[in-house]
Amino acid sequence: MSEDPAPDVYSVQLSSLYHGYALWNPNPVKTIYDQVSIGDVGYVNRTGTFNRMFNVTLPWNDASNNKLGQAEPYTPLDCGKFVNSQETRFVKGDYYTPNVSSVKNTGNTFAQVPRE
Repeated sequence: MSEDPAPDVYSVQLSSLYHGYALWNPNPVKTIYDQVSIGDVGYVNRTGTFNRMFNVTLPWNDASNNKLGQAEPYTPLDCGKFVNSQETRFVKGDYYTPNVSSVKNTGNTFAQVPRE
């Protein structure tokens, strides 16, 4: 029986917080793009990183859409001004699954078997 990869467990367990899809590695691939934008199309790879392929709000031949190869011609998506988008910052704190709790480790450097 194989175990689920850590990035998958991380995403599934944090989905109950309803803050979107949790990425194991949220940093963009800097050689491809600097930030995630509305209209980005891509995939999440096995390491939990979002890989942007192109952006549907930009022309198909925009330079940023051709970093991974030549995109097939398409008509850019124009939904007008995105008035329903918002930027939210997480409040600093501990985020963890409902089945895990935060415990201070004061000097105990050895792992212990859980009590039943």
